[in-house]
Amino acid sequence: MSVKTFLTIISLIGLLFGIGELLAPATMASIYGAQVSPHSALMSRFFGVALLAWAMIAWFAKDFHDEADLRHVLAPSGFAHSAGVIVAVMGTLDGTTNAMGWLSALIFLFGAIGSFYFLTARLPHGLVHN
Repeated sequence: MSVKTFLTIISLIGLLFGIGELLAPATMASIYGAQVSPHSALMSRFFGVALLAWAMIAWFAKDFHDEADLRHVLAPSGFAHSAGVIVAVMGTLDGTTNAMGWLSALIFLFGAIGSFYFLTARLPHGLVHN
């Protein structure tokens, strides 16, 4: 898989979940077995906004030609996805979410592994166009 493909995939996942959290927080919460209050719906919408922002950052980064610029996106992405793994696992283990929390953990794990892989890999000349 190329870094361009990886960033495209995490962009599309972020777009899908971001729109869901922003526009349908009650539906998203029900998928994860969570209760919705006005406060939690607001927090879900904030989460959706953050996911959409990150999806757009990754989307535009997929076309970067400069290795340093790309690494400046991959590093925070790797750390944020790693934190997401921890949060998703904790929420699933403590019963805050149902078994769907494991899907979130896997998505975040994919983002973390991919980000750190491409961050540490020797990227070919032309980066994402190979």
